[in-house]
Amino acid sequence: MYEVEIISSFSAAHRLRQYKGKCEHLHGHNYRVHVTARASAPEVDGMVIDFAHLKTITDEILERLDHHFLNEIKPFDEIEPSAENIAAFIFREVELGMKDRGPLLYSVGIWESDTSVARYIR
Repeated sequence: MYEVEIISSFSAAHRLRQYKGKCEHLHGHNYRVHVTARASAPEVDGMVIDFAHLKTITDEILERLDHHFLNEIKPFDEIEPSAENIAAFIFREVELGMKDRGPLLYSVGIWESDTSVARYIR
């Protein structure tokens, strides 16, 4: 199995509406995003997917979140903007952008800090 991973980032604020504790209050994170694609074999060009292509798709999605209050952006105006839900959202959006390459996307990890990550995995 081959894996290709890109790392990107964005900054945003949020508050967890259903959480009782510090995170129910408005706060922000400098999120680090790991996007991983997998394949049993590379394509004829020797690549699972071009790093630049995967990064472009991911960065277009992150641009919609960067420096925003996530609670005001769909779908987080209705669902909790938790790291888990953010990872699932980014996964679905990146997968839409990769539709021409088949089911390569394997996981999206959202790091809220250097020690805390949530992953959405196919």
